[in-house]
Amino acid sequence: MLHGKVLSKRGRAVLLRHRILALFGLLGVLPILALSVFTYVHSMRAVESQLEAETARIARRIVTDIEDRHALRSSELLLVAGNAETQRLYRAQAADGRVSASAALDAAGAYLSSAWTLFGSSYHWIELRGRGGDRLLRLGAPRPAPSAGDREGRRPSGDAVSMEFPVTDYETGDTLGTVVAAVRPPAILAAELLATAFGRAGNTTVLDRAHGTVIHHASRRFVNQRLERLLTRDAWNVDASVFTADHGKFTYRLNDSTRVASFLSLSSPPWTVVVSATIEEFAPPFVRMRNVNLAVMLLVAVAIGVSFLLITRRATESLEQLTTAADDVARGALSPRLPPDGRDEVGRLSRAFRIMVEEVRRMLQRVEETQQMAVMGAFASRISHEIRNPLTSIKLNLQGLGRDVEEGRIQQQSARPVRICLREVSRLDQAVSRVLSMARTHPPCRQPCSLHQVICDASEAVAAELDSQGIVVERRFGAARDRVMGDPEELEGVFVNLLVNAGEAMPEGGTVRIRTENAGAAASGGATVRVQVSDEGPGVPAEMREQIFRPFVSTKHDGTGFGLAVARRSVEEHQGRIDLATPGEGEGGATFVVQLPVATRGAPAEEAT
Repeated sequence: MLHGKVLSKRGRAVLLRHRILALFGLLGVLPILALSVFTYVHSMRAVESQLEAETARIARRIVTDIEDRHALRSSELLLVAGNAETQRLYRAQAADGRVSASAALDAAGAYLSSAWTLFGSSYHWIELRGRGGDRLLRLGAPRPAPSAGDREGRRPSGDAVSMEFPVTDYETGDTLGTVVAAVRPPAILAAELLATAFGRAGNTTVLDRAHGTVIHHASRRFVNQRLERLLTRDAWNVDASVFTADHGKFTYRLNDSTRVASFLSLSSPPWTVVVSATIEEFAPPFVRMRNVNLAVMLLVAVAIGVSFLLITRRATESLEQLTTAADDVARGALSPRLPPDGRDEVGRLSRAFRIMVEEVRRMLQRVEETQQMAVMGAFASRISHEIRNPLTSIKLNLQGLGRDVEEGRIQQQSARPVRICLREVSRLDQAVSRVLSMARTHPPCRQPCSLHQVICDASEAVAAELDSQGIVVERRFGAARDRVMGDPEELEGVFVNLLVNAGEAMPEGGTVRIRTENAGAAASGGATVRVQVSDEGPGVPAEMREQIFRPFVSTKHDGTGFGLAVARRSVEEHQGRIDLATPGEGEGGATFVVQLPVATRGAPAEEAT
């Protein structure tokens, strides 16, 4: 029964939390969402209004320029149609007097030719035609053969704008004929104005309403085409009745973008100028603002919602959480979820419980570390017992061989290998001692030494082994200051370990590269010697990179996992660090980086060769 009451209380607490969160969402989140949407829609409408205003302004500029240029062309054609020689030519043709007509034609031709030299660059050609459409006189280039559209609409073909002007008899007022001209487009449509646009994606289109054709368009495939082709679903998708008004605007979709277009119509010539721009080009700042507003709103809503949830949970389930935490600790989970600390009794109890759990966690960690060190000590003792006795015998025999060399009983050439073997036996004995002392920290015996010389000694110690595997050691000492304070034999052991590991990683042979350089600022006393030891082996698997320096961890099936652990302890005791470099893309092998502080006292050591 009591259990049922607890469940009932828990259910009511959960229901209360849900109601509070629902109320918060209804009164807090939804209004902010609605405000964000309204702001975004209003901003986009403002962008559209701005585009409409700017495109209309550009259209007005183009229309004004077209009107001015058309008026100039009209005045030139008026000169052609209204001069005395042209009037005389038409009257002579009407009188059908061949002699007088021929003389009038010659006179009109001479006069109009002189006029052509003044403004002919604006036209392809100009023709004087009679009432029946027969040509009386032509100025300019020969006219190409007319197309079907030219015959029907009497428009010049090709890249030209058609203009017609009636020839009226000044005395009788009768229409004598027409002046037809093929105007070069730049003479009416200024290229620099047609290139004017609002934004990078803006463009201008010029329509001829009288003939229902496209005079100018950003895409050449629409130029000189019927207007209906431009108004289809594949292009503007608007009705032709839109252009019955003198001015206006419309929107259309093209190439996944929404375009806002403003148009302005002329009475003479009967053209319509359409200027458009894309909303998407100017919308990104508003879209980003909307996204930022929504993100901030959601973050605030989540933060407030979590706060509500935590407050209600604390008010209704603090004791239940403490009980659950105690059960978790009893099962061995030492990271239980506890209610937040507070000044009330539950808060103080929670704080005391947290301190207790942290103390238990630290105690267990110390027990685990003690156990690990005990295992390492037992292992080191076994190694010491199994290795030191044979080492003592080997050392005594090598010392005897050394005395035989000195007394001449053995060839002098054997002296160097004997000395190397004695030194390596001594180093191996010290390595066993270091493994034995891994469970305790002690400062190394420090003295000024050349790190380059230490590397050379380490290379010489393993030279025979590496040569037998076909491995070449390539040294490049770029560090100008290589003197460090340390134990030369201990540091030599670090590099011997790295060289041996590199050799074992390349059973088929290869090259081990050792590079040194100085890093840090010498003036501030933070200068270091940085040593890179790189091999051409398979490298260290990614899953083992974080554990490679831990004891008992090895990438070799027969490895003990102590080499790099001892090396790391030695380098750290010299106030340095050793790391496994992250390989670059496409690079193989492993690169270990050793950094040691440069000695700040004493003269620099001579650089080893």
